[in-house]
Amino acid sequence: MKSARSVRSLRSIRSTKSMVEERKAEEFTDNFDSLLVLACSKFNCPYTITVKKETKQDDYYKNLKNVDAKGRVKPRPSFVLQQDDTSKASISNSNNTSNLSEDYSFHVNTITVTVLYDNFNTLTEILITNRKEVPMVLMKVIRILVPFYKNLTKITISNCKIDMYIIYELSKILQRSTIDSVCLDGSAMPLGDFTMLLKTSNLTNLSLCRCSIDDIACELIASMLHCSAPADNLLLLNLSSNQITDVGVKYIANALRTNIRLRYLNLADNHIDDEGAGYILDVLIEFPLLYDEIMKMKTNRLKYLKLKNALYIKYLSEYCNRSMDDLSETHSTSKKKKPKTTAKRDKNKGQGWTNEESVKIRAEIMTAEMLGPYTAPFSPDTIKYNNQYYYSLGNDTLQYLNLAYNNLSYLSLKKLNKVVIYQKTLTSGNRGLTKVVMDGNNLPISCSEIDNINHILGGKIMRFSGRLSEVVRRKGKGSLRIEK
Repeated sequence: MKSARSVRSLRSIRSTKSMVEERKAEEFTDNFDSLLVLACSKFNCPYTITVKKETKQDDYYKNLKNVDAKGRVKPRPSFVLQQDDTSKASISNSNNTSNLSEDYSFHVNTITVTVLYDNFNTLTEILITNRKEVPMVLMKVIRILVPFYKNLTKITISNCKIDMYIIYELSKILQRSTIDSVCLDGSAMPLGDFTMLLKTSNLTNLSLCRCSIDDIACELIASMLHCSAPADNLLLLNLSSNQITDVGVKYIANALRTNIRLRYLNLADNHIDDEGAGYILDVLIEFPLLYDEIMKMKTNRLKYLKLKNALYIKYLSEYCNRSMDDLSETHSTSKKKKPKTTAKRDKNKGQGWTNEESVKIRAEIMTAEMLGPYTAPFSPDTIKYNNQYYYSLGNDTLQYLNLAYNNLSYLSLKKLNKVVIYQKTLTSGNRGLTKVVMDGNNLPISCSEIDNINHILGGKIMRFSGRLSEVVRRKGKGSLRIEK
């Protein structure tokens, strides 16, 4: 007759099995390179997938390695990536995977996927570059694998030919992973409709440099930048080196009226004139609200107050019931206790833990913690009422603005000077513009507006003209000489 195992032994066996399974899962998902190559071959990818592993050196650990015994930083070569030649993995559909030369990796039917690891050998970024076609099988395999890598934050598909199906798979990858940064520089797409990416709420950085974005595509992107849209968490938007004119910039300026999250906006190397730059700069100062904006402001405020009142009543009733239960318990046990405990009970009662005011205070605190502050674009702190009109105090969340290499003149510089003066008098701390790039425009080399902007922004404005063939050379230590 078999002896029955104890409950403790069964639990220990289950715990050890779970630990073994977890270790196997970690070992299985630890090597992304082999998994990607193997999965692509199993799904009959029409291309040979080659994975190149590189280690991204952290600046903190660079400095630690280059500090001598006296604490001084040693001179070091300027490099960013350290390639690991031993981590190349490749596989083909013909099972000939043992000996592949480096020349074969550049074959026309080979796609090289670069994976970046940090100093702790943790996957942080995936790069696909310089491809005429990105196969859907590769994107689907990446979508399956990325949920197992919690430190993966960026994916780059640059200088490739993409379409709506690739954008759709990218949006699915964003929804299933911790990736919050997407770079599509040089990857133009028909119609330039990237709004599917902006429908994901976890996207914070989006770079669309050299993507042939015109005014129509710019309108689609700007439509997703308004408040309460899924792209409300977007912090960085790079639209440099495209075909945006003043018409497209006007759409972005209208979105900045209600967008209170975007911090970085790059519109360099487009076809923007003083009128288009004025659209952006006029939103950064006081502007009157439109009728639709006023009605939406009142509607959002009313919804917030109704929700706040409902939560307050809920928590107030809960705390009232608790206090009544406490009173009934203390009343039932007061007869059994000695007279010494009554003095302690009276002391606690004198602290105000069971009276009506303390219950209200607790309900208010709980409501404030659960609901949070009112963060609508036109809150009572950011608007004013004057002469029967509502005015917004302006967008003070945009901190970096790049308008370099456009068609701007001295008029834009004067308006920028007006903006920085207004934001300095209105806001405090790091709110408002902190850096503006305007080099490559037909601007004066020196004027009172430039001096004033440099004084307010701490010298963080680039204003050298690109239309005058200037050569900027260093003379001495920290001095610049400009030659025409």
